[in-house]
Amino acid sequence: METMAGIAIVPLIVGLVAAATTAGLPKKPHAIILALALGVLVSVGYAVAQGASATAVVDALIVGLGLGLSAIGIHSGAKNLVRG
Repeated sequence: METMAGIAIVPLIVGLVAAATTAGLPKKPHAIILALALGVLVSVGYAVAQGASATAVVDALIVGLGLGLSAIGIHSGAKNLVRG
């Protein structure tokens, strides 16, 4: 996945997780799993759509975990900033 496209996905994941928690998804275990799953699905899906090799798909899996973890960190940091 190109770097800029990957960076642009993080706010999208944050927004989707926030929308899911507003709709009633439990925050602690489920929101974290959702963010990780969305990151992995987007990254691996992009790699598969590009016809990537097996090693590239594994690399995409790792990148997807990074995207999900970044989204979790941004959401947590913003929440802590608002709380003070």
